[in-house]
Order: sequence, then structure tokens, then C-alpha cells
Amino acid sequence: MAYTSSTFKTRARTIDHLGREQIADCPTAISELWKNSFDAYATDVSLHLFDGDTDVAALLDNGHGMSRQEFEEKWLTVGTESKTDGFEIKQADRNGLKHRAKQGQKGIGRLSSAALGPLLLLVSKRKNDRFVAALIDWRLFENPYIYLDDIRIPITEFDNCADVLEELPTMFDKLLGNLWGDSEAEIQAEASALAFVEKISEEEALTITKAVSKARTSRLAAAWEQYSGLELGNGISIKETTKSKIENTLIKEVFSERHLGKWAVWQEKSEQGTAMFTAELSEDLKAQLSSTPYEEAGETDVGYKENFFQTLSNFVDPFSKKNEPQTDRFSCSVTVWRGIYPDTILGQDRQFDLANLEDLEHVVEGYVDSEGYFRGRVKVFGEWIEDYIVKPKQIYKTRKDSAFGPFHLRAGTFEMQIGSTSLSDEQHASFVEQAEKYAGFRVYRDGLRVMPYGRADNDYFRIEERRSKSAGRYFWSNRRMFGRIAITRENNPNLKDKAGREGFIENRASKLFKEIVEKILIDVADEHFGGKAENRKPTLEFIREQKALQKAEDDRKKLLSRERKRIRTAIKKNTSSLVEHLEKLSSLKHSFESRIKLNSVDELQKLKKEADALSESTQNFSLSPVPPNLGRLEDDYRYYRKHELAAKEIVQQLTVVVNKALEESSQKTDFEKANEVYRSKLTSLNNAINRYATRGKEALTKQVSDFDRIVKQCRDQYKLEVEDALEDLKLEKISLGKVLTILDETQLKVDVENRQKLGPYTTALESLEEQIDLEGLALHSMNESIKYREELVRLHSLAQLGITVEIVGHEMESLDRSVDFGLKSLADTQLSTDQNEHLRRVDEAHQALMEKLRFLSPLKLSGEKVSRKISGKEICNYVQAYFGEQFERAEVTFTATKSFESITIVDMASRIFPVFINLVNNSLYWVQQHDAERKITLDIIDDEVVVSDDGPGVDIDDLEQLFTLFFTRKQRGGRGVGLYLSKQNLNASGHKIRYETRDRYKVHAGANFAIEFKGMKNE
Repeated sequence: MAYTSSTFKTRARTIDHLGREQIADCPTAISELWKNSFDAYATDVSLHLFDGDTDVAALLDNGHGMSRQEFEEKWLTVGTESKTDGFEIKQADRNGLKHRAKQGQKGIGRLSSAALGPLLLLVSKRKNDRFVAALIDWRLFENPYIYLDDIRIPITEFDNCADVLEELPTMFDKLLGNLWGDSEAEIQAEASALAFVEKISEEEALTITKAVSKARTSRLAAAWEQYSGLELGNGISIKETTKSKIENTLIKEVFSERHLGKWAVWQEKSEQGTAMFTAELSEDLKAQLSSTPYEEAGETDVGYKENFFQTLSNFVDPFSKKNEPQTDRFSCSVTVWRGIYPDTILGQDRQFDLANLEDLEHVVEGYVDSEGYFRGRVKVFGEWIEDYIVKPKQIYKTRKDSAFGPFHLRAGTFEMQIGSTSLSDEQHASFVEQAEKYAGFRVYRDGLRVMPYGRADNDYFRIEERRSKSAGRYFWSNRRMFGRIAITRENNPNLKDKAGREGFIENRASKLFKEIVEKILIDVADEHFGGKAENRKPTLEFIREQKALQKAEDDRKKLLSRERKRIRTAIKKNTSSLVEHLEKLSSLKHSFESRIKLNSVDELQKLKKEADALSESTQNFSLSPVPPNLGRLEDDYRYYRKHELAAKEIVQQLTVVVNKALEESSQKTDFEKANEVYRSKLTSLNNAINRYATRGKEALTKQVSDFDRIVKQCRDQYKLEVEDALEDLKLEKISLGKVLTILDETQLKVDVENRQKLGPYTTALESLEEQIDLEGLALHSMNESIKYREELVRLHSLAQLGITVEIVGHEMESLDRSVDFGLKSLADTQLSTDQNEHLRRVDEAHQALMEKLRFLSPLKLSGEKVSRKISGKEICNYVQAYFGEQFERAEVTFTATKSFESITIVDMASRIFPVFINLVNNSLYWVQQHDAERKITLDIIDDEVVVSDDGPGVDIDDLEQLFTLFFTRKQRGGRGVGLYLSKQNLNASGHKIRYETRDRYKVHAGANFAIEFKGMKNE
């Protein structure tokens, strides 16, 4: 038997199989090209999409680039050794970067560029080498009848980047030779090259070349005739055949300076790099160029955009720390150009990174060793648990070719229900929004993404599959989960990608790897935050309590802010009107007096109506209720309030005068007079009621509509959430037990949500039914809360103040003895006249200082504790001695009546003396701020002590907080402690103090404080 041998013959279609048809989709193809840039030690790779008559994509990098030789021997050679383990990039080509582990494995990643579009212009520049460019039409490789070695790729070299535009027509002509065969010029050039290489004559070389070219031309013609015939037979028109599309490409109109101008080499910012320009883009890329708003885009375009973003966002691992696998200076971006306007749809500043992940409330992070043990830490409801370990399901026995290798894991998630989360409302809303874009559990190899893990359509770790069985127990969800697993080619050599980049090849290593990761996720959830976790229920209850407290606090702040805004707006809007109103009242006051003198009942009734109208319009200027702390509004409010009170006082005077005149008039009976006033006031009240009724009805109508809408949502919620499960049961996709569990769990969840939605409405309506003023109650509660909080803070401050006084007083007494001893020692020595004079002045100052200290001794907490008789005269003398010099300097007249001097009080001096010191000290300040005679008097009225002055007095708005701690109106020197201490001291012994507002109980027109001393006697 005779044996013969033969060889494989490769059709051009093989390149199409290995490239465009092999890769999963266009975004995955882009990721492969980005990895090639990474392997070329680029620091930046960008994809630019340009609109125009022909859409163009430009994939640009600043890697080490290629020379012509490298392009022919490596880029155009499929399955080269450049991707094998033994190949290393030279140090000079690394751009000063650290060693990078190779991302490519099979040497065919470059062919995925065909997935972007059919026409490719590749331009590359290696440092210190010429530019090299090639033009490829990938449609040539779709013809199944052409042999691979019959297709020739036009390549050229040039010195300036801009020269590529001039070379394009020539390159395109050569490209068309793959349809029609070689031109005469090409045959002549090849013949010359053959003659030179083979050292034969030009004539012999030309004969050989023509023969070879003729054979190739014949094969190409037959191949294209067959392929076009096949396409025509499938219903494609003659203009739409592949050959016609290639022939009709207008190469001059495709690539331009607009596209090349974004390359760093063109801009002379880099001396090296590679640029790939693709024309006639795939549908995936055309969708990115669409200017139709996302909300209005068709379902297909939305799918393209979402898949594109999910695949390429966070392409570089954003979740690694220093001791974990990460890349060295490598950034990726995608920019869309519509005209001259750029739109960055992917960039470094638009991604979810490590800082974001660590803000999540549930996080698991750590290291898995080669035996499958996880060691790290877990964050549960915002609290970290250190030194956390998860054991593998079993002891794994692996060989070198089945070992999964060590890896890093970091993943985080959050509670979906806002009422159950430990996050703030703002954080939760932010994570919900970010989950729409960046959620997913990814895998990174040496810092770059492994496809397609992390995309919505991939459930490699069966996370969603488990949730479909029990959403309560299996807490993790791809839709609200962030994180990744970090592997390396060195430590995990058996985790290899499939040829189409559709995940890891199914082998023992990948199965064990998946099993270990799944167990870690399940165990952490079961123990800490899933449905089986023991601490989940009490933790959620605590969180809900804290949320309720926080909501109440937030509502209080909102209410306070709203009230301040209301007052600010009212003051700004009404101040000028109020001033005009006050001026009008002042002028009307004189006209009222003249009209009353006419003594006409009809005129008086008119005046009564006018007075009532003025009273009502004056009341409209009221700002009540007013929060206790107005902050920066305080001065504006005081100014406004002063005018409001002045207007009310004039209105009150007018009302009193008119009422008196009506009462004294005899022209009508009392009943007639009262009846007319009654009708006038009734009309006024009805007008006010109508205004409230209109506002109330509008509000109720809106609330009824909102309430009906919420009720409808609540009715539909349960149905919407369980109908899929019931449909699956009907189709026998799920068991009855699982459906019943879903029905039970969903009913409980929806019931809670319904109570939270409807409860506030019904409670508020019931309160209205009982005529409870919710706003008034809220304002009162808020004011009381603020008051008591401030009181608590002040009490702490007062306690510290008292302790400080004790310490300082004790120290001053000790220092007094030392200073006194020193002064006496100096007095016994012989000194000059000047020195004696200085010593005398120091001694006098020292005695004066210690005298003040002795006067203050009753204020000390550890002061005198013995009760004794204290006379009014003793009090007067004490005050006079303490303030004597100040009275004289300020020209203040301080007096005490004989009735005051004759009283006696039985109490501790440490309680009584400070009261008078504080009251007189306040009066001393205020009489100097007022244009008056500056009088301060101690007197007795109706068996009560009155401390009175002729200063400006206390504003009526301040009376409620006059005796509260730290309240003061002094512009300087006031701490707001004196009156509070005075009242507390007096209350301790059963005495009482108040501010007197009645004129007949006042001694002077200013401030008058009345003190009721228990057991006080007149002797």
C-alpha cells in the first residue's frame, strides 16, 4: 500500500471564526483590546466614538507600540509566542512601570477588533522607530471560499503622524487587490523584490510574479463569484453583497484629523503608542452614539447601553488595598463625540470604589489560602468583627493541574428596606442609586476584570438562584451587592478563560473555587445578617427604634427651621407695612378723639367698627408662636416686635375710649349698642372662618386624593409581589411549599409596610377628629424640648462654674496670706521715700481686692450655713459698701426707704445677700443705658420687697425666660446667671421672686422685682 502525506489548508474564514465570531460581544472585545494595551505597558487607554456620515471608533493607547517587523511577525501572526509564559517585555519598553503579568493567553485577542466594525486602520509608533500603518477590512475574512494566504494586508511606513491621511488612498487601492487581484504596478514592484532576493534577472522575476499573480487573481475572482452568488441566493441585493460594500467604501471620507487628533502621539504628548480606528460601527457602539434620552430609547438600545456599561465600568480593580493584587497606573475611559461636544460615559471619576464599599453596612473581606480557609473580618450593621474564619466544606485534595490557588475576597451589601438599615436615609438612597449602575460581584485577574463576571446576566456564584429558593435566608443579591474576588495568573494558573471570554473553563480548579466562594457568602449571611442569623431580629428592632428617634429629631429640626423661615419671611415682608400701619394708627388716634366729641351714636358705632377692623388688621401682624431661639433673627424680631406692641397698645387705647363713649351715650339703649357691636364682630369672625375653610378644604381634597392613591398602592402591593411565584407554581417551576413560604413572608412584609404608610394618616385624622392641634402640639413640644436641653447644658456649666469659684476662692485666700506676709516683711525694712509710696499703694490695692473677695464669700457653695436675723438696714449697708464707688462714678442714686430698713428676715446670709447684689448689679447696668435720672430704690409694697430702677425695664417677650439660666440681654459682661441663682436661692428657703408689670405696684417706671419673703417682719 502506498502512503502519501498532506497538509492543513487554512481558509480566510478561520480569522473570522477566531475573532469576531469567537468573542462574546462588542464590549467584551473592547476589554480584550484594553488588555492588549495593558500588556504593552500603556498607562492610559481610551475609546472615542465619533458621529458623522460614517461613525468611527478610535481605540488609543500610549503603550510601547510596534515597529513594522513586530507588526508583521507578531500582530499578523496568530498564536505567537508573545503570550507564552517565557516571553517578557524588555525593561526599556515598560515606560518605567513595574512588571505586569500578561493578560492575554491565546494570542488572538487582537482579532476581536473585528467585533467593533468591519474597516480597521491601525497606526503604531515605537520610540525611535518610524510610524507603521495597516488597513484591514474584516469583511474579506467572511468569504468562506478564499484561502488565508491569498489575502494581503497593505502596510506602510512614514515619519510624521499626519502622513497617514495621505497614504490612505494608496493603502485602500492595495486593499481592493483582494477583490480584483494585483495591479500592474504591484506586480512590477513584487518582481523587482523577487529579483533582488533570488538574484535572478528582472525578466525571469517578472514572469514568475505574473504567473503567481494570475493564479491568485483567478482564485479570488472565483471565490468572490461563488460568495456573491451565495448571498444573492439568500435574498441579498447586488448592492448589499459583501464585495459591493467593500468596493463602495469612500476611504477619503472615513478617517480624518478629527479622529487622529485625540491620540497622545498625534498631540506630541507621547513618543509611542498604538491607535486603532474602526469605521462602520457595530450596533452596540451605534447605540452609545445615540442622542435619544435613556428614558425614551428603545428596549434594544437600552440593552446595548446597559451591557456596555456593566461590562466596561470598573474595568480596573477599584477594591484592592496595598497588599492585594492591583495594577500600576492604568486607566480606561470611553468618550462619545457628538459634533465637537464630548460626553464621558466611562471614566475614573464615575466609579464605585473601595471607599464607597467600606461605607456599606455589611462587608466581608479577607484572604483565602490554598486549602480554602478564609481569614479576615466581617462588618455587620456597621460594626466590624475582626479575626473571622470560615472553614472549607472539606479538606481538598488537589494536584498541580487542579489546584485553585489562594485569592482575596471583598464584598459588601446593604439592607434594601429603609426601615431596617443602619445607614442614614441619604446613604441608603445613594447606594440604591449606585446599585443601578455598579452592583455586581466581579472577578479580577492581576487587577483587570475577568469577563463576564459581575454583569446582570451572569450568576456564576449562583447568588440569585439561591435567593429564588429563600430570599430571607440567602441575603446576598447581585442587584445590591458590590465587590470582587482578586486572583493572579501566578497563584491561580488553572483558572483559565474560555476562548470567547465567557468565564472560566469548567475544570476541577474552577469548580472548587466556586464552591469555596459560595460557602463563604452563605456562612457569613447565616451567622450575621441573613434570615438565619440569631442577632438579626433584635438588631433590626434596635435600628427601628433609633430610626424613630432620629426621625423625631429630624422632624423637630425641620419644624424649627420652618418656623424660623416663616418668621424671617414675615418680618421681611411685613416690616415696612407694620411701620406704615403704626403711623396710620398714630394719626387716627387724634381723629378718633375729635369724632368722639360729636357725641353721635351712629358715629360712635362707626368708630367701633373701625376700631375692631384695626384690631383685626393689627392681629394679622402677629408672629406667634415664636421658637425660643431665633439665632441671627433676634435683633430683627425685637425691632418688629417693638412696633407690633406699640400698634396693639394704640388699638387697645382706641377700643377703650370708644367703648367708654358708647357706654356713656344715651341716644340708644344698651341692647341696641351691644347688638350692633355683636353683628360687626360676627361678620369679622365669619370672614376669618371662610378664609380658613377655603384653605382647609383645598388641603383636605389633596389629602383625600393622596390617601386614595396610597390605599390603592397598598391593595396592589401584595398581588404584584407574589404573582410571579403563583405563575411559576402553575407552570410547575416551583414547589407548593416554597410558594406558601413566599406567601407568608411577603404577607408579613407588606403588612408592616402598609402600617407604616397608612398609620400616620389615620393617626393624624383621628387627632383632628378630637380637635388636637398637631402643629401647635409639635411646636410646644419642640420649644419645651429645646428649653430643657439648654437647661441641662447650663446646669452642667453652672456646676463647673461653682467648682471653679470654690477653687479660685480657696487659692486666693492662701495667696492672700502669702502676699500679706510679704508686704509686712517689706514694711519692716528700710526703704526710700519712693519705695515706701509704692509699697503703700500696693498694700491698698491688696486690701481692696481682698475686701471684694470677702463680699463675694456668701456666693461660695461652702459659705456660711447658719441662719440668722438679717435686717433691711444691714442689707442696704451691704449693698452700699459693695457698690458705693460704682454708684458715685456712674452718678446713680441708691436709696432704701425706712419701711425697707425696718424689715427683718431669718435666713442664711449666703442666700439673701447674693440676691440683692445681683438685682442691684443688673439695675446699675441698665440705668446707665437709659436716658433717665438713674435711680435704684429698695422699698416695701403690700408686704413685699421691691427692688426698682428707672431704666428701660424688661421687654414683655422676655418675661417667660427672664429667670432661666444664661438668659441675658446685656451687650457686654452679662452671663445670664444672676437672676437664675437669685430665684434658686430664694426658692430653697420658701421665698418667691417675680417681675412686676402692674403700674400701681411699681416704685419707678423701669424694672421692678418683687420678693415675697416667708416670715418677714417689720420691726
